Amino acid sequence: MYHTIRAIVKFYLHLRFRIKIEGIEHIPKDSCILAMNHTSNYDPILVGTHTPRKMYIMAKEELFRIGWFGRLITEMGAFPIKRGQADLKSLKHSLKLLKDGQIFSIFIEGTRSKSGEIQEAKKGIGFIAARSKATVIPTYIHGVNNGWFKPAGVVFGPPIEFPDGLGHEEIANLIAEEIRKLKQQHDSDA
Repeated sequence: MYHTIRAIVKFYLHLRFRIKIEGIEHIPKDSCILAMNHTSNYDPILVGTHTPRKMYIMAKEELFRIGWFGRLITEMGAFPIKRGQADLKSLKHSLKLLKDGQIFSIFIEGTRSKSGEIQEAKKGIGFIAARSKATVIPTYIHGVNNGWFKPAGVVFGPPIEFPDGLGHEEIANLIAEEIRKLKQQHDSDA
């Protein structure tokens, strides 16, 4: 079911947007964290349909209360997180996915940015990156709010190298800064 839904959704996205995917070669064959910005409901499906293998993602728990939709997004790799608190169950699940060699993605801001600017990152991304020691790929999503047949896409940046001794908040801030750099580079090239 996963592959069928993914193919249908990918086809739809290519009809709706002029999609450009950059830097896919930066995604390693083993575990990694796709640390992403968030501006649209299209973001997780745009990224998830263009990764080389199944992507797992945290999603607000309210989405899983919508019967059929909750089952659908679970099948597609989403799992719930309680926002506004330390959700240990979700954090442990994230770490297990990474230990098992999966692609785990997370919206670093914790919610959509209406302005499109990269907001402050939540400390949770710093915790997961530090604890898992997985490769972190900064991921910039763009253009999905521009309307039908407009350019949209994803830029996967090179893996982030973290200096020793950084705390969770410092790691989170460094990740946000790397995504801002991808945004600035993309916007200046566009």
